Amino acid sequence: MFESLYFVVVTFSTVGYGDYRPDNYPSQLFMVVMICVALIVLPTQFEQLAFTWMERQKLGGTYSNYRAQSERHVVVCSTTLRADTLMDFLNEFYAHPLLQDYFVVLLSPCELDTTTKMILQVPMWAQRVIYIQGSALKDTDLTRTRMNTAEACFILAARNYADRSASDEHTILRSWAVRDFAPNVPQYVQIFRPENKLHVAFA
Repeated sequence: MFESLYFVVVTFSTVGYGDYRPDNYPSQLFMVVMICVALIVLPTQFEQLAFTWMERQKLGGTYSNYRAQSERHVVVCSTTLRADTLMDFLNEFYAHPLLQDYFVVLLSPCELDTTTKMILQVPMWAQRVIYIQGSALKDTDLTRTRMNTAEACFILAARNYADRSASDEHTILRSWAVRDFAPNVPQYVQIFRPENKLHVAFA
């Protein structure tokens, strides 16, 4: 068993010492098929495994304190993060020439849909947009985004809410939570009803 494992590892690593080798036609044919399958299947599986690991690190990870000290970033909070909302924000934000070197940290309690994941894999966004799954109502999640060192916080209204007042209520709660956690960080709050401006004025 050990010799078999040793032979497979040496063969797949393309070292090929030659101390063990198939010496008849069936075993040689089997090795040809196995090596072809390994060259085609394994790289794809390793790439998928690495991508899954990176995604899990993003969802459960943090925006590192080292990066927060050396880079400028803004935090975007939203109850639900949809592809159209995300693209609208990113296109508008990065349209300004002075904001090109900023990083955007997305904070949302929902899981990303397939379309949004594909958007974040585009190299233009993958290099400067970071998604963290969490809630703006929790201090631990705000700490993970380094909210206290952010240049600004954007709180986006949930477009998919049928009840606009309910959407504004969620937005106002997040605004209060961010203000309590990081009172010096400027907030840009999106609400639907003008009368609710009174509730976020102090934040």
